[in-house]
Amino acid sequence: MVEAIGLFLGAWVLTWPAIIVLFVLGILFEHNAARGWALFIALVSMVVAYFFFNVSLAVIALGAVGYIAIGLIWSFWRYKRHAEKVVEENRNAGRHEKERAIERLHPKAMLSTITAWIIIWPFSMVENILGDIITTVQLLVTKFFRGVYHRVYDSAVSALR
Repeated sequence: MVEAIGLFLGAWVLTWPAIIVLFVLGILFEHNAARGWALFIALVSMVVAYFFFNVSLAVIALGAVGYIAIGLIWSFWRYKRHAEKVVEENRNAGRHEKERAIERLHPKAMLSTITAWIIIWPFSMVENILGDIITTVQLLVTKFFRGVYHRVYDSAVSALR
């Protein structure tokens, strides 16, 4: 029985749906700042892709160099965006909070996060793009369509009053 379950899971893991599920999980973990889990999913994805695509170790080594290069470039941009966000959030904070934000933003203090951005750059990139889209939609709802939603709300709850 255990062998049958293991065989089924092994056969399912080496499929396109499994790779897609792993990718979506990685994005969700990155979105929720669960970078340890995102790293784990990235490593599992790499192993699954190795077996699924059946590529040689030489091609994997060459791909790893390119992957890390892209990850480094991504981490520079991601760190810049993160720093700008933290600075904006703390612009009106007190002196003590500003000093703590400055300390937390130092690259030495963010080494594990920066390393994660390098390794899980595909997850981080997709999460950032989707995050920007979600932020834009929220802005539309709160700024431009606020009146429409309030009229719908007032109409709906008027029967309860």
